Amino acid sequence: MYNDERLEIDRKRKLRYVTVYENLYELIKNGTYPLDSQLPPENTLAKQMGVSRMTLRQALQFLQDDGVIKIIKGKGNFVISNSSKWTSGLETIANPIYTCLDAEVDEVEIDFHIEPSTEYTNEILQRKVAVVVFIDRWYKSKGTPVAFTFSTMPVEVLTEKEIDLKDIESFKTFLNEQIYRDAKHTKLQVQYSTVGNISAIRYKISEKDQFYLVQEEIYLDDKLPSLHNKHYLPIDKSHIEINGVKNS
Repeated sequence: MYNDERLEIDRKRKLRYVTVYENLYELIKNGTYPLDSQLPPENTLAKQMGVSRMTLRQALQFLQDDGVIKIIKGKGNFVISNSSKWTSGLETIANPIYTCLDAEVDEVEIDFHIEPSTEYTNEILQRKVAVVVFIDRWYKSKGTPVAFTFSTMPVEVLTEKEIDLKDIESFKTFLNEQIYRDAKHTKLQVQYSTVGNISAIRYKISEKDQFYLVQEEIYLDDKLPSLHNKHYLPIDKSHIEINGVKNS
């Protein structure tokens, strides 16, 4: 009997923090607590939810584990994602910066240079080419760099797609959007990296040296990659999600 009563108490306690989790999640998702905002102090929030601080903290920890909030000791709890934009993941042919980064990108800074190919570029492009274009892209949110991409492309792709490098905005649109629309398929590999800030060179894109490195090959035909990307996304500002589906 004692064990049954204890199990019932544990079940109710669990239900309380699950309910708090769900309520807070809904308030974040509907914009009551918007992206980048700070949640009310824990004492206040616990009273609003009608639970103890211990129960509240359990719910907050689960929200942090799910990448919805960031708990900063001594400062408070901050909303880092409302998850409502996670309508697709890496299973979709799209720029991983836009599908995985939690911050909203409102500016892309670009730099590029053309050089003879090397053994390295021949290897990642899976063929010998005479000349390649190296491209750096810094993705910014409200003026702050939040992600970085290093790209390698055979120069003939620019010719085939009639890309004018003097038209920077069109070049950026091609790299960030058009090539994904035109792609036959892509290949992705996700790794952990500590060199995102070093690779970005011009800007520091995270206070921590913890990054998702998404290596991406984009194929405009069925045989050889037309673009090789190395996307560096700060782990504390991004998520990796893959929505699996059954084969029909």
